[in-house]
Amino acid sequence: MKKEDYIKLFICNVQRRRMQGGISLAELGSRSHVPLWMLEELEQGTLPKEMMVTDALRLAMVFHCPVHELFR
Repeated sequence: MKKEDYIKLFICNVQRRRMQGGISLAELGSRSHVPLWMLEELEQGTLPKEMMVTDALRLAMVFHCPVHELFR
């Protein structure tokens, strides 16, 4: 799989898990400590260049899943 494919999967999985959990963007930002502007970019289908692995780990912790599941 290409890097772009993993990025698309990550974005879709974050969106899906957030919506399934009934979590607002603001709440996800507060719980994960990922800046709201980054989450807004994800919702628009773009991976922020400033996003780090630690941000993905924080999101996975909020969703109670291993980080690799966000890339599947």
